[in-house]
Amino acid sequence: MYKAKAYVVAVIAAFTILFTGCTIESSDNGDLDGFWHLERVDSIQTGSSSDLAKASLFWSFQAKLMRVTDYKNHNGDFLMRFDHNGSVLRTYDPHENDRANGDPAVADASKLKPFGINGIEDTFRVENLKGSKMVLSTRKLRLTFKKF
Repeated sequence: MYKAKAYVVAVIAAFTILFTGCTIESSDNGDLDGFWHLERVDSIQTGSSSDLAKASLFWSFQAKLMRVTDYKNHNGDFLMRFDHNGSVLRTYDPHENDRANGDPAVADASKLKPFGINGIEDTFRVENLKGSKMVLSTRKLRLTFKKF
């Protein structure tokens, strides 16, 4: 009986030490975290629209890293940093997702245009971010997303 109690105490002590030494990474991105399909781009300047529902352009957010990818037409795969403060989303420091070549920095912002990003650094107003819908806008564009 004494050995059984000692064993249980030892196991509890080991788990306590193990779990206090681990940290769980989380983010305060709220509804922003996840995998978003870019479904529509509206030009605020001209009033024209592009229906992208059948395209495979995706933005994804996790912790402090953002990824934009075109799964069908191979317009690129990019990683970048972002800041999200309620009604503002800022994207910056884009790199090509190419580990074999050291994830080179993007020098030409036109590579990001298929994703609705118009500069190496771009700032979006968060018009809507609830559940499975996100709408972002700049002075030029309004981007509509659906969460997967």
